[in-house]
Amino acid sequence: MLQYIMNSIKENNLYHLDKFKKEPPHPSYISGFIDGDGCIFIRKIRYGYQSGISITQCRTNILQIIRYHFGGTITTTKSRNKSEDVMNDCFYDKYNKRNEFNLIIRSNEYQILVEYIKNSIIVKKTQMDALYEFNKINNKVNVNEKKENLFEICKNNNVLTNENNTNSINIEYISGLFDAEGCLFINKDCNKYYISITQSKYSYILHKIKDFIKFGVVDKENKYKIYSKENCLKFIEYIKSHIIVKYNQLCAFETFLNTCDINTKKEMYKICNEEKHRTEIFNDFNKNDEGKEGYFYTLKIRELKEKICKEIERKEMYKLKSIKMMGEGNHNYGKEKSIETRKKMSSSIRDSKNGVSDDTIITVRKLIEEGKPNIEIQELMNLPRHTVSRIKNGNLVCRNENKLIKTTTQNDRNIHKRKIMINEILTVIDRIVKGIKPTSIFNEIYKENNNITIDIVKNIKKQMLKNKIPFYDFEISKEKYEIYKKLIQEYNEINKSNVV
Repeated sequence: MLQYIMNSIKENNLYHLDKFKKEPPHPSYISGFIDGDGCIFIRKIRYGYQSGISITQCRTNILQIIRYHFGGTITTTKSRNKSEDVMNDCFYDKYNKRNEFNLIIRSNEYQILVEYIKNSIIVKKTQMDALYEFNKINNKVNVNEKKENLFEICKNNNVLTNENNTNSINIEYISGLFDAEGCLFINKDCNKYYISITQSKYSYILHKIKDFIKFGVVDKENKYKIYSKENCLKFIEYIKSHIIVKYNQLCAFETFLNTCDINTKKEMYKICNEEKHRTEIFNDFNKNDEGKEGYFYTLKIRELKEKICKEIERKEMYKLKSIKMMGEGNHNYGKEKSIETRKKMSSSIRDSKNGVSDDTIITVRKLIEEGKPNIEIQELMNLPRHTVSRIKNGNLVCRNENKLIKTTTQNDRNIHKRKIMINEILTVIDRIVKGIKPTSIFNEIYKENNNITIDIVKNIKKQMLKNKIPFYDFEISKEKYEIYKKLIQEYNEINKSNVV
């Protein structure tokens, strides 16, 4: 781990970019980062309006990751290069006057990002909602009044107007906010340390984080601080798998806490201090327009999805027209049509019955081979809940193929019978841990999933009280599984102590 810490900025950037190439960081992480270091804007310009999302950082690793999946352009407001260190892609400045980099995603690209995070933003939720509505009418004429209203809402910088916004706080959100506004402090003598998150304008969010984490304090300077070694290590365990910008500092700080050797402690102090003053140079990799492969792939999938939907709709109309012709007494219809035409009709009827075409099945198979989760494929292709599973198991095949019935385990069958998705189960657990009543949790999830019942929420709570995990370990990442396992254990212990 220490060897990795000392790698160059370029290697560090490539490491994190490669880590998140298959899928972007959690929407709550990106939301926390934007709430800390981002800006959501609608501006007036000479001939209309300009809208977008910008994120400012002294390191480009997070900016490159977001650009890869959601588009945008990385620029810099100032660039200070010391010629003798150009080959090393960085230099150190004890006065902390580091280069600032901006990722700007404008109206021609930000739709995918907005849709990805709009339900996870907390501090800047008002601006995000305004931007979401503005995007719908951005290219329309004769709607100047609506645009002006949305411009005013975004300009007024209304934040945390609704306390319910904070219900979406989770570990991922806290990790993103920490990466933007967090600090790992070690004094020069290595005998004092703490972890902090600053939110000077909106301290209310810090109190909510404290309630969620269940340790730490919020001081008079509007900083959430953790002092004890035990709690610092626990906090690091919660957020480490999500951290990007401060990952090196976090590893060094963790090593500092776990060692008693004073020389090692001083070395970790040095690494933490250098990371805070390590200035990245604005190079060609940042300047060029490449690095958006994930974004272009998403656009391609969306276009393919739209094409397939139109094809299904066209075939459905063809089927209805054919049935109408037969209903008008054209009894010789089948004889008069060529074999090729009748095959097209049967294909249309078959596609309509199954709800998917051969093209759709082939596309889903490719996405499965690429390792895309079932949930993501369902969203990308706009397919019913179990269609992806049927294709994956060989129960739904192309016209010229035979069904490939695959054996399934009892766990697979249990998941198949569920009326609630894994991400909704995790949401229920987050809400229960925060003390929200099952009725409120049910009302929140019911808006998105009409299949859920209040008994499902209560049953999850009962399992948590018995220290049972209401999902399987293979449904989420190992790191995430361990976090929720620990949350459930702590929740169980707290409730036991309350009973006593």
